[in-house]
Amino acid sequence: MIVSTTDEIIDRHQEQVQSALGFEITTYPHIDAIPEEVASRVEILITYGNDLTDENVLRFRKLKWIQMLSAGLEDLPFEQLVKQDVMVTNAKGIHPIPMSEYVIGGMLHFEKHFDRYMNMQNNQEWDREILVGELNDRKVLIYGTGAIGVKIAEKAKCFDMVVHGVNTSGRPVEPFDHVLTLEEAEEHVNEYSYVVCVLPLTDHTAGIFNQEYLEKLNENAVFINVGRGGLVDEDALVEVLNNEQIYGAVLDVFQTEPLPKGHPLWEAKNTIITPHMSAKSYRYLERCMNIFIDNYTKYKENMPADEMVNIVDLHRHY
Repeated sequence: MIVSTTDEIIDRHQEQVQSALGFEITTYPHIDAIPEEVASRVEILITYGNDLTDENVLRFRKLKWIQMLSAGLEDLPFEQLVKQDVMVTNAKGIHPIPMSEYVIGGMLHFEKHFDRYMNMQNNQEWDREILVGELNDRKVLIYGTGAIGVKIAEKAKCFDMVVHGVNTSGRPVEPFDHVLTLEEAEEHVNEYSYVVCVLPLTDHTAGIFNQEYLEKLNENAVFINVGRGGLVDEDALVEVLNNEQIYGAVLDVFQTEPLPKGHPLWEAKNTIITPHMSAKSYRYLERCMNIFIDNYTKYKENMPADEMVNIVDLHRHY
């Protein structure tokens, strides 16, 4: 039996699966809504992954495979999944297009003053005195040179930006003009107009953007985080924004989500807050279903697990 723990899988996604595989997916609004008699028969579970716990995974006694609708793995109960011999595949690879467009959109917002023009329109004002900027020749530093970082770099190059990347080794990656190590980036971070973070959250990266680090950014820099909230000291970020030590920020991820009402980031100067939506285009689940269809075909043909798309090593947590 195949069950989804999200009712975001709607008619057009069901038609996509029906056309390719000949059946529909049974969907529930959340994992706790799955009746016990259904849970006991589930072989394949489709989920975002953040609803899985050691306790509720035990309900799925016949579970063989989890297809995740997200790339992030930090919420998975790895040890329990290993004990139950459950295979996991994720949705890695579907995020670069929408997330790279989001980042470019954030840059254009600050260069082209769209918020100012909206205010002028609302007030029926006509003011041509303040000139806008250009992305052309701006320097951007992208923390993370994986698939998402590469796609951001490609789009930034289309605007003739100077594009540098950051990874742990400093190894060259196309199409970055130059790649720095984390240590080198900290030395040179003041040189960039845009600092973009797409890093995963690990023991090595947690809290990397602390107060000391953020204070090294250029006073005209815009900080963009589409990686993980735990990478950033949010109190320090509020301080450098409100003290105008940096120009602005675009934030899509936070230490606590939803971002609590009254959190000082809501009112931080020159800051765009979005509700973890940088990857969530209308085509998001369509792309997830494509991965599921491909994997299901291989699963039913008893192909080796390593033939499936985005197989997760539960022992290594990636």
